[in-house]
Amino acid sequence: MKFESENELTADGLPGAAVWRKLIEAAIGRKRLRSGYSYVYVHREVPQTMTLWHDGRTIVRSPANTGISGAETEAGTFPVFEHLPETTMSGTNPDGSHYEDPGIKWVSYFNGGDALHNFDRASFGTPQSLGCVELPLDTSAKIYPYTPIGTLVTIES
Repeated sequence: MKFESENELTADGLPGAAVWRKLIEAAIGRKRLRSGYSYVYVHREVPQTMTLWHDGRTIVRSPANTGISGAETEAGTFPVFEHLPETTMSGTNPDGSHYEDPGIKWVSYFNGGDALHNFDRASFGTPQSLGCVELPLDTSAKIYPYTPIGTLVTIES
């Protein structure tokens, strides 16, 4: 997906004819990705944390919030598929009520409606979100350039 995104192809992770053509062109031309490789790991046990690595180096480790009971953050490894500097997030709470939160910054969607993003909270490190990985503003701003489309995010206990 990262290769597709950087080569202005549909970033769907499916290696169709256009992708193979670009891959072969890149290999013949000895071209490499413009940016390095990033990986995000989220630990769901309290205290919950998020660690970002880039090209084998730890860039940032921070407290993070994952999903509350009834809206747990799913375990697994997922690619970032949408990358937005700011958006409005909306959905349904576990009690059936609806929410709409404008001005959410530094958003990297990785699993359906789940994303890495800023959220203003009094504390971090415990389940407080509706499935997303909430981060302090300074942390989310720092990791945003490292989480383009295709970046892998692993959620584990």
